[in-house]
Amino acid sequence: MPSRPASLASARQSALLRLSAEIAASLEEEDVCQRVVAGLRDESLGYNLIGVFLLDENTGERILRACVGWDHVQVGMRIGAGHGLTEQALRSKKLSYTPDVAKAPDYVATFPTGSEVDVPLIVEGEAVGVLCVQSHDVDAFGKPDFEILTAAANQASIAIARARLLVNERKRADEQQALLDSMSDLASALELPKVLRAVLNRAVKLLGVAGGQVAIYHEATREMEIVASEIVDGDFIGTRLAYGEGAMGIVAKTLQGIVIPNYNEWIGRPELYSKSNIHSVMAAPLLIGGRLVGSIATTHGDPARVFGADDLRRLKLFAPQAAIAIENARLFTNADRQKQFFEAVVEASPVAIVTLDMKDDIVQLNPAFERLFGWTPDEVMGKNLDSLIATPETLAQARAYTSMAATQTAKGIGKRKRKDGSIIDVELFGVPVTVNGERIGVFALYHDVTELLRAKSEAESANKAKSQFLASMSHELRTPLNAIIGYSEMLEEDARDRKDTASVGDLEKIRSAGKHLLSLINDILDLSKIEAGRMDLIIEPVDLPAVIADVKATVQPLIARNGNTLEVSAAATLGTMYTDGTKLRQMLLNLLSNAAKFTEKGTVSLSVERAGGEIFFRVRDTGIGITPEQMSRLFEAFAQADAGTTRRYGGTGLGLAITRRFCRLMGGDVTGVSEAGSGSTFTIQLPADSRAAKPAPELAL
Repeated sequence: MPSRPASLASARQSALLRLSAEIAASLEEEDVCQRVVAGLRDESLGYNLIGVFLLDENTGERILRACVGWDHVQVGMRIGAGHGLTEQALRSKKLSYTPDVAKAPDYVATFPTGSEVDVPLIVEGEAVGVLCVQSHDVDAFGKPDFEILTAAANQASIAIARARLLVNERKRADEQQALLDSMSDLASALELPKVLRAVLNRAVKLLGVAGGQVAIYHEATREMEIVASEIVDGDFIGTRLAYGEGAMGIVAKTLQGIVIPNYNEWIGRPELYSKSNIHSVMAAPLLIGGRLVGSIATTHGDPARVFGADDLRRLKLFAPQAAIAIENARLFTNADRQKQFFEAVVEASPVAIVTLDMKDDIVQLNPAFERLFGWTPDEVMGKNLDSLIATPETLAQARAYTSMAATQTAKGIGKRKRKDGSIIDVELFGVPVTVNGERIGVFALYHDVTELLRAKSEAESANKAKSQFLASMSHELRTPLNAIIGYSEMLEEDARDRKDTASVGDLEKIRSAGKHLLSLINDILDLSKIEAGRMDLIIEPVDLPAVIADVKATVQPLIARNGNTLEVSAAATLGTMYTDGTKLRQMLLNLLSNAAKFTEKGTVSLSVERAGGEIFFRVRDTGIGITPEQMSRLFEAFAQADAGTTRRYGGTGLGLAITRRFCRLMGGDVTGVSEAGSGSTFTIQLPADSRAAKPAPELAL
């Protein structure tokens, strides 16, 4: 501009001071822009057009925020990146002067001729906008104008930075309040469906979006299940996405947030969203301490609504609170479901169940308890259990059980009293109830075993009577059989002397049948004596090599009958053991005769070894073998592998049962292993000295 007198320079300086004061008093970004253009419109400055453009960070466009002197253009006009003279100042971050706009190819025509000054607005080292000033005259600006406009731009930059800081502070305060409100709302709900809806509604409201979805991660199947949806054009609840599928699947896999500006053109869009009105998507993982809970996504259908870094930041602020709320609700739901399941089991249980507090007073009981003892809940709540149902004679025992159940499992059988005074036998079971390491009471169960014990007692009495009868009938049963066997042998000798071969065959059959029947009676009597407690052991020194030789000689004919071979492995230095020699021979003969019976043209072996204080007798065969299911019942009295085996091979099924009981009477045991078609191995394990051995418990008879 041409040189002006000193009075004009003073007026210009005054205008700049007024502008500075106006800008300094402004706290809003829009107001700053308006005051800048209004202040620079001063007559002393002589500028024809003043405009302030601010940069849209998402699109790179410059948006006209305030303007004077440009009548046919409205505030909000956008100039795309790479267009207009203001682009140079924005890029260089320096004042740009165009003396003749008509000669500038990038000029966005406002006046036919003139000049333009563009000054960048710098905030924290980055250009956030441009102050644009034009004159109708060519080369109308000089150094004084550059100084005034630079000063105005600096003042405006400071004011814009301050305004944005205030906006950010207010926004953060609002965000914090919104997060606090969200936490309060989410914490007030514990039912999972309600929490999921609340999480999504809060996210939509907080971010100002159109809709969204929440998905829960299933670790077992590595899938994302959509559990809440605010997308109107589709039913997505219950839909499962693969781990890494779609926006929510990707953030679950990468554990990083994602913004998708144009969702319809995104290559990773699942087919189920093809008909949804979704333009942009933003998603974030729901994490608790690095552990994946699920994902949350927000959507918008308006192309003008573009998600930016600030939106993603707010979603990430919200996500941890949502994850905690969802996890708490899941835990509560699972706990409540388990509680309901447990309560249903207790209510439906046929066993009487009662819960006690730390004072052993009743706090809860089930219908079965009411049916068993006759007491209603109102009658017994708060009363001491043992004082209520124990008899004077069993009160001390009952209290001992309850005291034990306070720290460990207690179980037993005792007598308890019903409301009507009748006495019942109960099997009781008590366990401590502990929560977070603290004992809070006792859980007790009662099962009526009155009839069971009565039946058991009657069965035991009958069995004992039977066993006593059979044991006492030993002489009466054996005497006539021995006579039959003896007379048949005498008659057989006479027939041989007379050369009566026809009678010899018949008499041999009589003698053989008598001996078989005597053997069966001996087995039954042995079993009966054991059950009646009348089986005596004669513990004496037994020379093992002699016993083995005797057994070998006795069983050899049985081995040869089916074309088998007998192998014996026993060291000559086995020495002596203290045991019942007769029963040891009987046990070995039982095992060897079984092996011979079930093996044809094979091998039966007997091995004996001493290990520490025990002697092991192993009988192996290459016979038919048995299945594991058959083995499980083989040591039961009168049991055989199956009916077909009994028909083919005969036998009573008493040999192994008697062998096991003899072993256990002497403090040992017998075990077997077998495989169908591959033979069997039975092992007798006995103490080398049974004089001090205690009978083993009858675990499986």
